[in-house]
Amino acid sequence: MNQIDIFYADDDDDDLMFFNEAIERISRDMETQINLHIHKNGDTLIDNIKKNKDKNGIVFLDINMPFKTGFELLEEIRKEPNINGFPVVMYSTSSNQDNVDRSKSLGANFYVVKPYKFDNLKNMISTFIQMDWKNHQADSHTFLYK
Repeated sequence: MNQIDIFYADDDDDDLMFFNEAIERISRDMETQINLHIHKNGDTLIDNIKKNKDKNGIVFLDINMPFKTGFELLEEIRKEPNINGFPVVMYSTSSNQDNVDRSKSLGANFYVVKPYKFDNLKNMISTFIQMDWKNHQADSHTFLYK
C-alpha cells in the first residue's frame, strides 16, 4: 500500500468536510493510505510540514484565511530550505487572474478553483496524488488546473 501525507489549510468547515470525504473515498478506492493534516489557519502548518518533511506529501492552501493568507504560507514554505520542494496547490473559490498570477510568481505548482461536484474534487485530488512531482515542471499552460 502506498502512503501520502496531504497538508490542507482552510478555514471553511464545509470545504474541510467535503475535502475529507473525498480523501476517505480516494484512500479506499486507490488502496492508498492518505494522512490528511488539516489546519484551520496557518499557525501550525509550517511546523507540521517540517516534522513530516521526509514523507511523500502535497500541500493545499486556501488563499483567504485568518492570521495568515495562503500567499503568506506559500512564501514561508518556499523560503524554508528543508521544505521548499514540497508541491503546493493553491486552492481557492476565486478564479481571479491576479490571484493565479501571484500564486505562480510565488512558486506554487498549481492553482485550482475549488470544485463544487464531489466527483470533480475526487478526480483533482487523485490526479495530484498520482503525479510524479519530482519530474513535474509548472508551466503557464497547465498551471491553472481545470
